[in-house]
Amino acid sequence: CVYVKLSNFKLKGSDITVPFSLTMLNFTETQLFKSKISILTIPRENFWIFKSGVLEIIYHIIDSYETRSKSTQSDNDNYSSSDNETDNDNESKEEESGMEIEDDGLFFHLAFTREEVTIFCSSKLIKRHFSKAIELDKESTVIGDEFFIIQVLNDGSNIGKKILELTQPLSLNNISLFFISNYFSDLVLVPIKDKTKALEILENPYEPSINEEAEIKTFELFKKNNIQPKIVLDSKLLLTGARSGDYVEVLKQTAEAISRLNVMKDFPRIFAITRTPTEEIGLLLPCEEKELNNLRYRKSTIMGSLQDYYYAIVVDLKMLPLDLKGVVSGIATKLLRLQVNEMSYLSLGKSGLVLVPDLFLDIVERGL
Repeated sequence: CVYVKLSNFKLKGSDITVPFSLTMLNFTETQLFKSKISILTIPRENFWIFKSGVLEIIYHIIDSYETRSKSTQSDNDNYSSSDNETDNDNESKEEESGMEIEDDGLFFHLAFTREEVTIFCSSKLIKRHFSKAIELDKESTVIGDEFFIIQVLNDGSNIGKKILELTQPLSLNNISLFFISNYFSDLVLVPIKDKTKALEILENPYEPSINEEAEIKTFELFKKNNIQPKIVLDSKLLLTGARSGDYVEVLKQTAEAISRLNVMKDFPRIFAITRTPTEEIGLLLPCEEKELNNLRYRKSTIMGSLQDYYYAIVVDLKMLPLDLKGVVSGIATKLLRLQVNEMSYLSLGKSGLVLVPDLFLDIVERGL
C-alpha cells in the first residue's frame, strides 16, 4: 500500500495527475527517535562482568511494560472523548514535526556470537549500568560515536533490496552506520554528528543499484585484511519475535536464562533480542531443539514459523576500524548479484551477521 498526499495536485474529472516520486523516508513506515544510543562490544568470555547490568536493564524494561499495563487499565476506567481528541492532536503535531518522536529511552539490543557480545542501548543506560564493568574489562569497547535510530517497519520478510535502499546512499556519501534486521522492522543507527546530512540524503528519491564498485571495494578490503566471510553450517536460526501479549514473559525467561546458563557452554551460540523503540520484542533464536529448550520459551509466545530457518554468514571485522563505511551495502550488493534476494543483516560491534534462508545456501556457498 502506497500513500500519496494529493493536496497540492489538481483533479481533472475522475483523473488524478501525480508526478510520481517517492522519497527514501516514507512517513507511513518510517520513524526517527530522539534517544542517544551507544554501542558496547564485549568478548564473549568476559560477559560475566556485564551480566548484572544486562539483567538490571531487562528488569527495568519489564517494569515499564507492567507499569504501562496498570496505567492503561486505570486510564480506560477514566476514559473520556475529550482525552482522545487531545491525544490525536498531539500525534498530529508530532507527525508534522518531521517524524521525530520522543521514545522512552528503553531501546535495547543484545546479540551473541561465538566470540562477541554486543549491546545497543541509550547512552544513559550504558553509563548507569556498565561504567564500572567497562573500567574492569579493558578488552571491552564503547564505540566513540553516539547514534540516532531510523526505524523502518516491515511485514516480517526481510528483502535484500530494502537493506540496499537504506544503506547504499549513506555509504556512497561516506556515512558509517550499524544495521539491525528484526522480525518487525529494520533499524539503521547513524552517528548523530551526521544526522542532518543523512536525513537530507534519505529524503531524496533514490533507486538502489547493483553497484559493483561498492562490492569490489568491500571484498578487496576483506582480502587485504585476510577476512573471509564464513557460513555457520552447524547453527540453524529462527528470525522471529514475541507475541504482543507475551513480551513480559519472554523478557523474564531471557533474564532467567542469562542468570542460569553458563554463557560459554550452555547459552545459544548465536542469539539476539531486540526491544525496538516502538516496543516490540524481536528475537534471533537457535532452531536446534536442545538450545531452544534451554531458553525455556513457550512456543506459543513466539511468532512465525518454527520450520523456516536461516543460516548465518559471519564476517569478522575486528581488524578494521569501528567506523568502517560501506560493508553492509557491499555485502548486500554481492548477494543480490548472486540472486539472493532475501536476507537480513545484524551489525555487532566488531563483526557482522548476514542471515540467508536455507533455500539459498548452495548459491551462497558457491558465491562466497
